[in-house]
Amino acid sequence: MKVTAVLGSPHENGASSTIAREILRGAKDAGHEVVVYELNKMNVKGCQACGSCKKNNIDCVLNDDLKPYWKDLHESGALIVSAPNYCSQVSGDMIMYMNRHYCMIGMKEGKGFVRLHPGIKLIGVFSQGNGDKEAYKDNYMWYLNDFCNRDMVLEKMIVHTRNDSLEPDSEIMKEAYEAGRNL
Repeated sequence: MKVTAVLGSPHENGASSTIAREILRGAKDAGHEVVVYELNKMNVKGCQACGSCKKNNIDCVLNDDLKPYWKDLHESGALIVSAPNYCSQVSGDMIMYMNRHYCMIGMKEGKGFVRLHPGIKLIGVFSQGNGDKEAYKDNYMWYLNDFCNRDMVLEKMIVHTRNDSLEPDSEIMKEAYEAGRNL
């Protein structure tokens, strides 16, 4: 199975990216193919509301660094998204990325339909300074539900707080590895 990951931290070794990479290590060890996109290193534009996707039931036509992502997403059995928490919400780059999935809702005879194959497994990884894992849960669920509205299935949400160690043998890293192995 192909596993696609989109890492939304500007810090390559930040907490959310580190945990996501541990999920991917578990996925690789389970024999899955892994593709990684690091948004901070990419030229990605926001949705331009051009309407081409709706008129033609096609992937986004913007010519930026997400172009190969759409093909990977269609071929994937799992999507891993990770982001730090900025101002009580998922980072702005990741919200812009989420908005680009507008193209995954097609239109036929005035009715919307999902253009992705159903059942793509979704794992969300978020890091926050607040020590209470539940503090921003509703905000993270709002974000993940946009993907679930495209027929993805939420498998797991991992929230890292300032109280969680990123040492290889820590509970959160073990949880991440097992999440990847169990995809």
